[in-house]
Amino acid sequence: MAKITTIGRAECRELSAELVPIIGEALAKYGLTAHGKSGRYEGHSAALTFEITVDALAEAKASHDADMLDANFGAGHTFVARGETYTVTGFDLRRRKYPVTAIKDSNGKLYKFAVEAVKRHVSNG
Repeated sequence: MAKITTIGRAECRELSAELVPIIGEALAKYGLTAHGKSGRYEGHSAALTFEITVDALAEAKASHDADMLDANFGAGHTFVARGETYTVTGFDLRRRKYPVTAIKDSNGKLYKFAVEAVKRHVSNG
């Protein structure tokens, strides 16, 4: 990466992608993981936000939420919808209509799904 003269969206994304593995390496000895969450930039400065999670507790919460939603799948489950592959990352019980959060494998973006839609792909796949 060349020297940065102004900070914009592209620079924030690139810096975040470089910082997550470094932060993750430092946190791994404590059983924690880091994920880039968001960022703000103003041209001359930036504020990047990282989410730190306890792996064991995150897995237990995802399993509990899946049970609450009567889902026959959990975090880490992969399914195909509209020809694209998605991986379930978790559940948000506050989102009644689309409580399932999944990452599209081709571009890494987060998407929301209804439980029934994912169940349909589980039974078909």
